[in-house]
Amino acid sequence: MTDNAISNAAGQRGFSRRSFIKGAAVLGAAGALTGCSAGNEGLEPAVDASKAGQEQIFSGACRSQCVQGCYLNVHVRDGQIVRTTAGDIAEERRYNRICPKGLSHPARVYSAERLKYPMRRVGERGEGKFERITWDEAIKEITDKWKGYREEFGPESIAFFLGSGNTGLLGGGTADGSVFQHLQTVMGACSVLPDRDIAFQDRMMKMFGPGSAMSDPSQWAKANHVVIWGTNPTVSCKQMIRFYLDAKEAGAKLTCIDIQYNTNASKSDWFLPVHPGTDGAMALGILREVFDNGWQDTEFVRAHTDAPLLVKEDNTFLRRSDLGIAPEEGPVNPRTGKPTVIDPEIVWDEETQSAVPAPQAAKPALEGVPEEVEGFKVRTVYSMLVDRINEWTVEKASEISGVSVEDIKTLARMYGQEGPVTTCMNQGLNHYFNGIYTYECIFALMLLTGNFGKEGAGLGSGGGQFGVSNAAGCVNQPSNKGEKPMGPGRNLNWTAMYDIVHNQELVGKPFPLKSLYCSCTNIVSNQTEQNETKKMLSEVDFLVVQEMTMNDTALYADILLPACHWFETEDLRVRAYNMPYLVYNEKAAEPLYESKPDFEIYKALGTAMGYGDFFDFDAKDYINLWLDSPVAKKEGITYDTLRETKVARNHQLPVIACEGGKFPFPNGRARFWQEKIVPDYDLGQEIDESKEHLMLYWEPAREANLDAPIREKYPFTVLAEHMRTRNHTQWWDVDYMKEFEKQPIARFNPDDAAKLGIVEGDTVRLYNDRGTMTVVAVISAGQQPTTIACPRSFLTREHIDGDFATISFNDYNQVSRNQCYFDQAVAVEKL
Repeated sequence: MTDNAISNAAGQRGFSRRSFIKGAAVLGAAGALTGCSAGNEGLEPAVDASKAGQEQIFSGACRSQCVQGCYLNVHVRDGQIVRTTAGDIAEERRYNRICPKGLSHPARVYSAERLKYPMRRVGERGEGKFERITWDEAIKEITDKWKGYREEFGPESIAFFLGSGNTGLLGGGTADGSVFQHLQTVMGACSVLPDRDIAFQDRMMKMFGPGSAMSDPSQWAKANHVVIWGTNPTVSCKQMIRFYLDAKEAGAKLTCIDIQYNTNASKSDWFLPVHPGTDGAMALGILREVFDNGWQDTEFVRAHTDAPLLVKEDNTFLRRSDLGIAPEEGPVNPRTGKPTVIDPEIVWDEETQSAVPAPQAAKPALEGVPEEVEGFKVRTVYSMLVDRINEWTVEKASEISGVSVEDIKTLARMYGQEGPVTTCMNQGLNHYFNGIYTYECIFALMLLTGNFGKEGAGLGSGGGQFGVSNAAGCVNQPSNKGEKPMGPGRNLNWTAMYDIVHNQELVGKPFPLKSLYCSCTNIVSNQTEQNETKKMLSEVDFLVVQEMTMNDTALYADILLPACHWFETEDLRVRAYNMPYLVYNEKAAEPLYESKPDFEIYKALGTAMGYGDFFDFDAKDYINLWLDSPVAKKEGITYDTLRETKVARNHQLPVIACEGGKFPFPNGRARFWQEKIVPDYDLGQEIDESKEHLMLYWEPAREANLDAPIREKYPFTVLAEHMRTRNHTQWWDVDYMKEFEKQPIARFNPDDAAKLGIVEGDTVRLYNDRGTMTVVAVISAGQQPTTIACPRSFLTREHIDGDFATISFNDYNQVSRNQCYFDQAVAVEKL
């Protein structure tokens, strides 16, 4: 399919950077942005003549999921958005930021690829041939189909896929309690989980407990060392890099551990290149050096982790009930409505030389515990940790990771003797098959050296979300007649979707999934193993896509619904990990053409399905309902106050996560040990529980591992990079941003390129058994040997041939539903 055919399907024409700037400069009262749209259709004269040429400023936010959520000023002249600037958060101006993506929003608003009106597919799926229909026709066709599926196959025959492309309460859905989730709950439809970036959260929850384990950025400057490990903030998290550099200016030594030399490394005092997917092995080598020198923080570990707890042979903790004392009832759990059970774990008290409940021990023993206590064979968690660490040597870790013995020893001294250390992490290490084990080893290093719960120590990944919502009240909002929603259907893991659609089965049982509804996402480009994604989309009975532009997923829709830009509707930006502020998004301009706010589309679908009584609310009603929570009430935040202040902070968020070593588990201790292995997905997979019970278990990555058998056939590892000019595939339609990142590339190490006979600018094909991509070669001395880096946010049509998303695999770790974007091996062919 040609670019022209796609543009025709969108009902648009192309534009250039020159035409955009020219158009923005000559805005007039007629309301047309010359050269940036298909014409004047949908661009109404927006203000009266007395205000012509005057500039108004509206509050807005960047609502893509780069987790920053920057507060923006949206500048409007004669009804048209002309520019964006950084908003002013007077309370904390350190959060006043804007990046090139935030600055280029006007080009997204007036993009030539904007969808103008609802459309029905008339060609083959993926071909991009559509005909124009009315909104009434679109809503009726969708809901007639859904009603038929519901009656014949039940409500779970309809599945919703919600991505992170709009972090708004009304129009998005990444926040709990969104209108999208309300629609799904009312209908009883299934939810397809994207399964992205799960390993990081999995291990944080397991070891540090529910809630945010991330300290406020104000704490990072109090560290002696700041380690950027497993994140690329200069590209992916631009709010964060400023805080790291602030810490450096305050005297902290900035260290960057990465798979390639990049901008973060250039700003650091010390750069350590590590082989892909081997960070966990390096962490274990660091721990061995820490323990060999006695640098572990035994008092922190004794008082604030489960290390002194006694574990029986059945892998459960020895508890007071094992000593013949019945459990007691505690306070009611607000989530379950049932009393909690009080049955404390047992430790060996060094002072009394007896087994006692942990809260009563004067000095819980870490080692030297009798082999048998009260008739049970036991070991402390700590002794098992030591055994695991002793299986490693610094030399072994160095051989695997490629980091020198001396550098590993220096890192051990840093964590064990030169703290406090703030470890800055995010999603980078997620992208390997062994991601959860890598995070566990690094988190254990932080805990065992006492670098948590105090000033200047902990996770430097952001200050947490705003966290005030009445999410359950929104999602379970009854109708105005008191009727309750049907309740959400089951969650479907992405890796199972093709089998579900193709075989109409889930784990060997009938599951007639007939319709998929996609909103705020581009699954064709962003999910792993693209060829399987396309097969699934080609076979599903009825596909509805709600989008702003004609992206790769939109090409497959049966019905295509045009959503407006974020600045063309009212909303509340509710999700940002590094910005502890809510941002009220004012409607700055009228929606272009026949596009509608996501909020209105969700309401129209719910009403047409016969659930109108559940959607008898406006934006003000819903925002106030979401804010009907103790924290919001304490902060005095309502819809009306937000309209006045534009931003609101949650002052209840902890400045120091888990301050004083108090972790949000019933016993208040951080966890190393899992009594029961509970995978976060169930597709009937066999689970080797010994891996999870070994603690500090580590295994090589699947394909990024240098010694993996697949490397004989496919000798290069391909690493997926975020792009400076895009967030996932958003901003793909902003032409003048392509002056910075013009086309898909493959970045090679100079020695590898020489062996392959490749020079800068050559056309190369990267391929494996799953897929292929043809791109332009770039040579970089910062690239490690046998690794290739590729920006991963280009659409298929932007590649010379194939697509980067085709070469990844769609398998998950046995307990974590985590997609892998770095763990992929390929061969290279020069064309």
